[in-house]
Amino acid sequence: MASLKDIKRQITAVKQTQKLTKAMNMVAAAKLRATQGRTESFRAYAEEHHRLVAEIGRRAGEVNHPLLTGKKESGNKIEILAFSSDRGLCGSFNTNLFHVLDKKIMNLREAGNEVSLFLVGRKLKEYYQRRKVEVSHAMTGVMGNFDYLLAQEIAEQLVGDFMHGGLKEVWLLTTRFHSVARQTPELVPFLPLNHEIPEASDDAEFTGANDFLVEPDATTLFERLIPRSLTIMVYQAMLESATSENAARMQAMDNASKNCKEITENLTLIYNKIRQASVTNELLDIVNGSEALAAA
Repeated sequence: MASLKDIKRQITAVKQTQKLTKAMNMVAAAKLRATQGRTESFRAYAEEHHRLVAEIGRRAGEVNHPLLTGKKESGNKIEILAFSSDRGLCGSFNTNLFHVLDKKIMNLREAGNEVSLFLVGRKLKEYYQRRKVEVSHAMTGVMGNFDYLLAQEIAEQLVGDFMHGGLKEVWLLTTRFHSVARQTPELVPFLPLNHEIPEASDDAEFTGANDFLVEPDATTLFERLIPRSLTIMVYQAMLESATSENAARMQAMDNASKNCKEITENLTLIYNKIRQASVTNELLDIVNGSEALAAA
């Protein structure tokens, strides 16, 4: 059985750990407040931008652009852009990404496709450098401080690989932020872009509902907006991932603090029981000694 000194040392160590987890919880909460507002605001902007581009694309009609569906010769290689955290202690945030990505890779290989990965985040890099998967690009240390220019750089790299690297498709994997308690991995197609040409009746309905001028013309504007749409998708994915990471870390540190509190209470109960038993044994020794003296 552990001594009183050992148990007291354990209680002190657990309390020190609880202080650390509370501090990390407060830091994650502060970062979450900073990124959540940006994410929700940009999400609304991105949705409106994609809606506008879709409407201009429908008005443009047939567009001969290599980034659109069916406008490029396809190979059998598919690349996946995935975002993870650079640091741990965020619960199952990264593990959920690993499971989704592993399943997607397995399905693509079973369909006869080659797979390469564009990884952003140290945890993904560490996970897949031990596995037989081609990693075309790996960026670490950027998720804590990124901007729109970085998203543009990633989007341009993917477009270049798609145009000249023989890629059939490009997918994007991120973690969508729903609330502090819920973040879900989301795998969406990135390239080629799906361009649907409306029927005559749909086009008439579109023109009546959205009467605005497009200059210089719908086709030219649509082609110029395509690269920006891709950059917006990447930047939104980075915001969603960063916000989800902070929420997951805050939740994990809150659970760790609660566990530390429970462990401290249990150890304190054990400490009190052992101390009470020790006091009782000492009293019994005193009583027995007193009786022995009285008998003598």
